[in-house]
Amino acid sequence: MNLNMNTSKLYLYHYQACPFCAITREAIKHIDLNIEQRDVLKEPNYRGELVRGGGKPQVPCLKIEKENGTTQWLYESRDIIQYLQTEDALLEVNA
Repeated sequence: MNLNMNTSKLYLYHYQACPFCAITREAIKHIDLNIEQRDVLKEPNYRGELVRGGGKPQVPCLKIEKENGTTQWLYESRDIIQYLQTEDALLEVNA
């Protein structure tokens, strides 16, 4: 795992049977990141957080809490994976 990446501010909203969530989880595993995973079917409070914060119950969704105090809700497995790969690569170059 790239120790420079602050994964404590990243949360993946998902559920196990979702095929796009599975693709996203596999990419996270491949990149070797430790991101908290929040299953919206097992824990209804997570679904509520997702709808209140992101505006819709769509999964997968990556919640990104930024250092300036803002929060970004990133939907679509392809966009999430691209974001994580880009951030991880940028941090490796700057390390």
